[in-house]
Amino acid sequence: MRSPHTRRAPACAAALLLAALATACGSGSGSGSETHGDTSRPTAPRGVTVQASSATSAHVMWKAATDDTAVTGYEVYREGKKVKAVPAAKVMIDVEGLTASTAYTFTVRARDAAGNLSAPSKAVRVTTPAPAPADHAPPSRPVKLRGKADGDRAATLSWGGSTDDVGVTAYDVYQEGTRIHTVPGMTTTARLTGLRPGTAYTFTVRARDAANTSSPDSNAFHLTTASAPGAPASTAPTGLRARTEVQGKEYAVDLEWAPPKAYGEIKTYQLYLDGKMTTTIAWGAEPPTERATYQYTTAEPRGTSHAITLRAQLPDGKWGDFSEPLTVVLGK
Repeated sequence: MRSPHTRRAPACAAALLLAALATACGSGSGSGSETHGDTSRPTAPRGVTVQASSATSAHVMWKAATDDTAVTGYEVYREGKKVKAVPAAKVMIDVEGLTASTAYTFTVRARDAAGNLSAPSKAVRVTTPAPAPADHAPPSRPVKLRGKADGDRAATLSWGGSTDDVGVTAYDVYQEGTRIHTVPGMTTTARLTGLRPGTAYTFTVRARDAANTSSPDSNAFHLTTASAPGAPASTAPTGLRARTEVQGKEYAVDLEWAPPKAYGEIKTYQLYLDGKMTTTIAWGAEPPTERATYQYTTAEPRGTSHAITLRAQLPDGKWGDFSEPLTVVLGK
């Protein structure tokens, strides 16, 4: 930065010396300036768990780290060497290309926007199993998925075990079609943390065998976490209603709901059936502000039922909370 009292020094008069002395003469970009960036490291990830998903892969999970500015990603290390990098929104990853019957040690580090890395997490050791016999059949679907909300930010799920011609190695928990948790094959319960207060969730479970083949989904289970004092206002659509009617050889399902109060226009929604995203609903220049309506048709037989949920894309581009699930039975 040029000082307000800089004089034209005689040493800068010679043209041949201008380039070399530009900084000394104050005509450069300010060599004396200082960069005051983010030098604080994120906290080390906690709660790291590693499960051998098969003879050649492992599933690594951890709890989110914190930072004075923001955590932007995580790095996964095997024997001290980085093998995976994921964005901050992910707190799990599959590491493949391992060797059967081999012990491995994993650690995880958090990274912030300034590139600061946290200290390594606690090291976790896992041993891959021996190669399994040829396994071409998927496991049976888990049954009777049930559970309960544990306060405002956690839930516990349980289900009936699956069978496989060789053996079940893991169960994967899905939230609206996205895998969020994994437990070993001998475990049929899962505790989920980091949920939002006063929010409706839909969960399903899949069994997985040593060949990494997954079963069909379990039944969908819906729960709503308790509200918490001072928690952010819900961004879920409310008052979801449905009516079905015969339309030729199909059924028409008419949906109606109230858009969330999000301080801006809501132009886009996602419609989920039984926890799986089915379609995107979008409006043009004038989206509804009081009651929104949408109709879809299906050729499924009378008596077919689905749990329907909606979520809105908020004015800032993020997806809001899910609506309370509504069970719709065709022909009723």
